[in-house]
Amino acid sequence: ADLEPGSYILYWKTTGIMVGNKKTLNPVKISSIEITGVSYSTECHKCRSGYFAQNTGSRWCDLCPVNTFSDRGAITCNPCDTETQYSPLASSECFNRPACEQKDYFATHSPCDLNKMVRILINVLFSKGCVKNLLSRKKTNTMYKWIEPKICLDSLPQSVSLPPSGQSEPCSPCNPGFYPPDNATCLLCPPNTFSDGSHDCQPCPASTAPHYGMFNLWWQELPSNMKTSCIGLSKLDCAQKKVLNADNFAQFFSLNYTLQPGWEAVGDQVRTMSYESGEAYLILVMSLQGFMGKLNEKEVGRITFAFQLDCEGECQLYFMKASPSDVRNLGTNVVESWRGEQLKQTYTYSITENKHDISFTWAFQKSRGVSNPSDTARLFLVNVTNAVGGAADSCTQCAVGQGGGNQCIPCPKGSYIDPSSKKCVACTGNNKLKLDKTGCEPCGAGTAANSDHTQCTNNCIFHSDTTGRQYNFTGLPSTQSATTVPSFTSTGRKYNHVYNFSFCGNQGIGKAECIDNVTSANQASSDVVSGKVVGMVCRSTAVLMYGNQRSHVMVHSQPTLFATTISDVTQASSANVTGNSSPFPKDEENDMNDVVFHMTGEEGGEDQCPHGRHSYIHMRCDPTIADEAGVVSMQRECPDGTCDGCSFNFLWRTPMACPLCIDADYEEVAGACVHGQITTKFMWKNYPRKCRGGVVLPESKMEGCQDILFYVEIGVIGGVALLFMMCTAVCCLWKKSKKLEYKYHRLVMNSNGKNDGELPNADSCALSDSDSDYEEQSDEVVFQKKKARLFGKVGEK
Repeated sequence: ADLEPGSYILYWKTTGIMVGNKKTLNPVKISSIEITGVSYSTECHKCRSGYFAQNTGSRWCDLCPVNTFSDRGAITCNPCDTETQYSPLASSECFNRPACEQKDYFATHSPCDLNKMVRILINVLFSKGCVKNLLSRKKTNTMYKWIEPKICLDSLPQSVSLPPSGQSEPCSPCNPGFYPPDNATCLLCPPNTFSDGSHDCQPCPASTAPHYGMFNLWWQELPSNMKTSCIGLSKLDCAQKKVLNADNFAQFFSLNYTLQPGWEAVGDQVRTMSYESGEAYLILVMSLQGFMGKLNEKEVGRITFAFQLDCEGECQLYFMKASPSDVRNLGTNVVESWRGEQLKQTYTYSITENKHDISFTWAFQKSRGVSNPSDTARLFLVNVTNAVGGAADSCTQCAVGQGGGNQCIPCPKGSYIDPSSKKCVACTGNNKLKLDKTGCEPCGAGTAANSDHTQCTNNCIFHSDTTGRQYNFTGLPSTQSATTVPSFTSTGRKYNHVYNFSFCGNQGIGKAECIDNVTSANQASSDVVSGKVVGMVCRSTAVLMYGNQRSHVMVHSQPTLFATTISDVTQASSANVTGNSSPFPKDEENDMNDVVFHMTGEEGGEDQCPHGRHSYIHMRCDPTIADEAGVVSMQRECPDGTCDGCSFNFLWRTPMACPLCIDADYEEVAGACVHGQITTKFMWKNYPRKCRGGVVLPESKMEGCQDILFYVEIGVIGGVALLFMMCTAVCCLWKKSKKLEYKYHRLVMNSNGKNDGELPNADSCALSDSDSDYEEQSDEVVFQKKKARLFGKVGEK
C-alpha cells in the first residue's frame, strides 16, 4: 500500500470465532513485512489525550486506567472524583455519573437446592410417598447486583435503589423434556416419554410419537452444549472495568490472561455481560450432534429463539451456523443479522441438511463510538426440534393404523391426517397436498397433480383453451439460465446476476440449482460448493475473481430461491402478471400469444412482497432462431429480471415454443393438366412456418383431367385444314372463272369474225362432257393458238 508522508502506527489484527468443540483458533502467519521509505525520527512526539509516558524517550505511550484522564503530552494520569465522576479507559476527561435506573442492575439466583434437614428426611420418607411434597419446597435465593462496571450513582434523588437480596423464591421448573429429580439437577426424560418440565416423565400413548427437541426456556445455568466467550481485537476489548485500576492494570497484561465469558444465565433469560469496548464480540455457541431423520419432506429440523436488543446506538446481533465436520467447510456463515434496538421477537430458521456436527452462534457487538455503552442482548428461549440428544416435550398424534407401539409412521405421500377420524386421507383427482398438510387444494390451470399428489406439475405438453392449439416443450432442456447485463461495484469489480429455472416435467419438482462456491483467493478452481438451493427459479451472483496464478475463476455466491412450485400455465392476449398487459410487447411479424408458465415460492418477505414472489416464463414462438434451445431475455425497463423484487419475468424465444402443426397450417397447390394427369402439391402457408411437429405435409397426388390443350390443338389443326380447303376452293373457283372468261372471249371473238358480233343460238347453257374433256385436254394448245391468233390479229390490224 502507498502511504502519504507522515506518522503511522500499523496494526495486524485478526478475529476468529470458535465453533463446535474446538478449543483453539487457527493461527494467522505472516511470512515477511517490508517497509520502505522510513526515515529516522528527529524528535519525540507527545502522547495524545488519554495516554501518558512516565519516562522521557519512551517507545510508546500507555493508556490511562479507568477513572483517570490525561491531556496531551501528560507524564501521568489525573484521577477523577470517583464519588461523582467516572471515565473509561484512555479517557481525556471525566464524566458525571448518571442516576441509577432499573436497567443498571440484574438478578441472580442461587442453585436450586433443599436445606440440609430436608435432605436427611428424604431417605426416611422416600418409601412413604412424601418425597414429592418435599421436592416442591425447593427454593432459590434471589440476589440483586449492579451491572459491572457500575457507572451510575445511586445517591442521587432520582436514582433507584438496589432491591434487597436473599429472598427465597420457588425454583423455576425444568425445561421441557426434563423432570425434577430428588436433587437440584434436572434430568433428561427417557426415550418415548415426555414432560413439560414441571412433572414427572409420562409415556407417550399409543398412536402418538414423541416430539423430540431441545427446549430451553429457563436459564439457571447454561446447558452443557452451550459455550460462551468474548473475542476482541485486543485484550482490553474483553476486559471489565472492575479489573482495570491503577493496582492491577499491569497485571491485566500479564501472560495469565484467560478468555472471558460473553453471556450469562440469569433465570428467565441468557444475556450478554457488560464490557466497555464496542469492538468486542460476545459469543454464544450451541453445538448439536445432528438430527433424527427428516422432520418433513424438506426439513430435518428447525431452530426457534426469542430475543431482544436494548441498545443506545447501532449495536449488532449476528445469527450464524457452521458445520466443522463438513469437508467443504469454509467458515461460519451468517444466517441473519439485526441492527439497533429490537423489541422482543421470535425468529425461526429451517434446517434442510442433516450434518453430524453442526453449531449455531449468536455474536453480539455493542455500539461503536458510544461512551460506556450499556447495550445488552437477551435470549429468552432457544428451541431446536428433532435434534439428536434432545428430549420430548409432548407427543404428536399419529394416523390410526399407521404404526405400532409408540413409533409413528407418517401418512403416505399426498395424504393428511383427518382431525376427526385420526386416519390418513389421500388427495385424489387434480388436487395436491397443502404445504401444512392440513388438507388438499386444486391445481391451477394447465397443470395436474403428480403421481404422489404432493406437487402440481406440467408434463411439458400444453393445450390452449384460447386457440385450441397444442404445444409440446419436451424437446427443450430441463433447465435454462439467463444472465443479466453486467453491473459494477464501487471498486470497479464486475458482477452479473445469473438466473436458473426449470418449468415443466420431473413430477413438479424443480431442478434449477444455484450454488455458493466462493473459495479462498489462492485457489485456482471454483469446484468447492459451500451451499446451494434447488427449485423452480433461483438466482446467484457471478463474480470473476483471480486465482493464485492470476487465472480467472468464476465464482457464484448469494444463492436465492424464488420459486418452488408451478402455479398455472395459461395463454392470453395479456398475461395477468401485475394486473396490466404483458411486460413483453408482441413481435410485428408474429401475432401469436405467449404461453406463460407461472411459478410461486412457498414463502417470501412479508414486508417487501406481501403477496409472495412470482416468476413468469413467457414462451414465444420464434421460427427464425436456428438453435432449438432458444434465447432468454429480460425486460428492457428492468434488465435485472425484476422491477419490484417480487415479480420476475423472462422471455424465452425458441422454435420449440411454436404450436404443433394442424391441417389448417398448409394449403393445396394444383399444377397444370399434362397428358390427362394433374399433380396437386401441399405447401405451408407461412415460411418460415409458425408451427412444428404435429401433422406432416401429405404426399403429392395425381388425378385424371381433360387436357384443354389437346382440343385446342385439334381445333387449330382443323382450322388450318379448313383454311387450306377454303384457299383451295378459292383457287379452283378463280381458275374456273378464268376458264369461263376465256371461253367468253373466245365466243366473242368467233362471233365477231363470222356474223359481225351476233352470237349463235346456243343449244344448251352447259358444256357437254365431250367438250369439257376436249377442252381439258387441249386448253394449253388452244391457248397457244389463241395467243398466236390474237397476236396475229393484232399484227394484222
